[in-house]
Amino acid sequence: MKEFSRITIEQYCMAHRGTKKSRFLWDLVELSYNMECEPEDWEALQLEQYINREKSPELKEALEDLDEFLFG
Repeated sequence: MKEFSRITIEQYCMAHRGTKKSRFLWDLVELSYNMECEPEDWEALQLEQYINREKSPELKEALEDLDEFLFG
């Protein structure tokens, strides 16, 4: 996964603390640093929903990169 994508998602999470989306994305980014745990199917579905609804092209690209890295 590109480090720029991780940074983009982390910046989003810091700017939107306390939202369900930011907590979810923060957990997935942390998982991308440590692949000892496998992401679950529901997480793939939730991430896909966030990607489909994202309006920011930069964040959408970062989320797609995260999706590809975690779920192939």
